[in-house]
Amino acid sequence: MRPIVTIADTTQGLPAAFDAIFAPYGGIAKVIPAGSRVHIKPNGVHFSAGIHTDPAVLDALLGYLSDHGYRHLALMENCTQGVSTRLVFAVNGYADIARRHSAELIYLDEGRTVPYTLEGEEVPIRIPRRLYESFIDPSRQPDNFYLSLPKLKTHSMTTTTLGVKNQQAFPVDRDRMHFHNHETLHVRLARLYRMVQPDFCIIEGVTAIFHGHLPPTPLLQECSVQLNVLIGGQDTVAVDSVGCKVMGYSLEEVEHLRLAAEWGLGEGQLESIEVLGNLNRFQKRYPYTLLRRFHPDVRIVEGRERACVEGCKGNTECALEILTNEYPSQGGFTIVFGKGFDEADLDDLPGDILIVGPCAINDRGADLRRRYPDRRIVEVDAHNDIRGVTAGLATLMKVRPLDMVPLRPLRSLWIVLKAKLHGLNSRMPPLLGGLAPTRLTKAERRLSASVGPEEESS
Repeated sequence: MRPIVTIADTTQGLPAAFDAIFAPYGGIAKVIPAGSRVHIKPNGVHFSAGIHTDPAVLDALLGYLSDHGYRHLALMENCTQGVSTRLVFAVNGYADIARRHSAELIYLDEGRTVPYTLEGEEVPIRIPRRLYESFIDPSRQPDNFYLSLPKLKTHSMTTTTLGVKNQQAFPVDRDRMHFHNHETLHVRLARLYRMVQPDFCIIEGVTAIFHGHLPPTPLLQECSVQLNVLIGGQDTVAVDSVGCKVMGYSLEEVEHLRLAAEWGLGEGQLESIEVLGNLNRFQKRYPYTLLRRFHPDVRIVEGRERACVEGCKGNTECALEILTNEYPSQGGFTIVFGKGFDEADLDDLPGDILIVGPCAINDRGADLRRRYPDRRIVEVDAHNDIRGVTAGLATLMKVRPLDMVPLRPLRSLWIVLKAKLHGLNSRMPPLLGGLAPTRLTKAERRLSASVGPEEESS
C-alpha cells in the first residue's frame, strides 16, 4: 500500500489545514489513540527570527489537539549546539505557548541521560533518559505518541533539514560533534532516524527558509519564501521526499534521506507515494548554500583537503555570517580550517588567528605559532564544535555573547542559570565573553539567589 502524503493549503486557516492532513486516515482520532500523551518535536534550533517552526503553527496545533480531546500534551526539543533550549523557548515564545495550552515542557538538553549504541556504531551516544523511556525502551508505555513538526528548510550541510533530520536533536551536543563531517554525518542522521521514528510528521511550510539553515535576521527576507503549506503523513521519509520536491530537490540529492529509504525505513520514491495536493505547482529550486556575506576584513584560509562543509568549514562560515550581519563587529583577523596548505597560503596573515578543527591544528598549528609568535592564536580542537567556534569568533569580533540574546541581560543569565541547575548538558559560550568553559560558579550562584525565580517552565 502506498503511503499517503498531503500538501494542505493554510490560507483557509490552520485548523482546516490540519483537518486535510488527517482526513486520509479517517481523522485525527484514527491517527492518535484517545488518551495518548502527545509529544510534539518542532525544529526549535535557535532563537534567531524566522528559522524555527512557526510559533503560530505550534500554537494552532496544540489548540487543535486540545479541541479534539487530547489532554496530555508535551513539547520537547534539544536546540542546536551552543544554546540552551530553555533560553530559545523563552525568546521564540514556545514556553508561553506551551503554558497557555497546559503542555509539559521537556528540555532534552537538561537532566539525566542514558547510553545508547546506534546500529552500525561501536561507541554509545548519550540520549535523554526521558526520550529513552518514552520511545525506545522495550518496556515503555504504549500511550506515548511522537508528532514531529519540522520547518521546511534547506541546509548548507545536508541540502534539506526536515523530518528525518529532526532526530539530530536527540544525542547530547558533545555526541553530535564527532560524526559531523563529510564521511559520517549523513549516515549518522539515518541511524538516529532508525533509532526512533515519529508516529506522524507535519512539515511547517507557511514560510520556507533557504540559503542554509540559519540565515542572519537582516538577510532573512532574501532567504525565505511564503508557500502557505503544511505537508503531512505517517511515513516521515515519504513526507520528507515530498518536502524535498517542494524545495526543488530529489531523494538522491539528500544523502541521509536516500539512506533512510535504502534501509527500508520509509518510502522515498515519489512515484510510489500517493500525494494529495498539487505538487506540480512547485517548480523552483531554492538554494541550500550560504549567501557568504562575510566581514570584508576577515581572511579565510581554507586547506585543499578535509575542509568539511558538514563540519569545520560549514559551521565556521555560518557563525561568521551571523556575527557579521546581525551585530556591530570587528574584523582584522584570520580564520584557518582544513589541511593541505601551500606555504604561500600562510604568508602575511592579518591579525590574530582562529584555527578551527583538529585537521588544521595538527597540520599547521605549530607552524602558525612559530611564524606569528606575537599574535593571539585561538584553537578549536574538535570537529563541529559550534560552542568553541562561536566563542572564538565572538572574542575576535568583539561581540559579547550575552548581547546576541534578544532578552534583557539579567533575564538571560537567570534562564541559563536555571537550566544549569536542572542539569544542562549543552555547552554554551560564556555569555559575558571570553574563551573559558562555562560552569556554575560561586558568582553565578549568588546571582541566581539575588534575582529570584521566574515562572517555572519545566
